Amino acid sequence: SLKKSGGEGGERVYAGAGGKSARTQYIVVDRTGAKVAWLMLKPETGRTHQLRVHLASIGAPILGDGKYGGKEAFLGGADGIGKKIHLHARSISIPGLNGKLIKATAPLPDHMAEAWIYFGFHQQAARDFYFDEEN
Repeated sequence: SLKKSGGEGGERVYAGAGGKSARTQYIVVDRTGAKVAWLMLKPETGRTHQLRVHLASIGAPILGDGKYGGKEAFLGGADGIGKKIHLHARSISIPGLNGKLIKATAPLPDHMAEAWIYFGFHQQAARDFYFDEEN
């Protein structure tokens, strides 16, 4: 469950009992070392900051997400990694007016593409499990 709260620094969402139900599916695509993994995420609900809150709440904050992950969201000594959040909507599908799904994909933004090179991840190595599932 996710709840919203206000306060200094703006709105914040946190995991807690009594909030709205939220579910996220995920797949580990690749990993490097003990602290870095490339995940493919699929939110089943559409809550504010859902993916960021879910991952931070299990101790696996999104790289560069200081708001929810604090200093744990940054890698000390990793000079090849930008400080921007490493969260990207690579692909989405929405129902069109004719009832058929409209699917769109987008390449990684530059800061993430550079990080993938740094970590040795191969962008084309992972098929899109969620698009394949919908066919």
